[in-house]
Amino acid sequence: MTSVGAATATVNDVKAGWTAGGGIEGALGGGWSAKLEYLYIDLGKLEQTLSTPAGTETFSSRVTDNIVRVGLNYRWGGGGYGGGYGGGY
Repeated sequence: MTSVGAATATVNDVKAGWTAGGGIEGALGGGWSAKLEYLYIDLGKLEQTLSTPAGTETFSSRVTDNIVRVGLNYRWGGGGYGGGYGGGY
């Protein structure tokens, strides 16, 4: 039987990053609107270190994501689509 020594792992995962995106929303009538949004997120690099009696290995990767959201909205109070200002259209 072979004995295996202890292994330790370290993860440095404090994330500070940035995001950029945009969207569009349009009136459908009768208080309804539809929207489409896109976001790109970049949280930088993730490093993981694994130490065993055989040696130490470090793994790196970038943390990014793409988000697309589609929505349907209803403005309570009926009428046109005024965005909450004035009496609507």
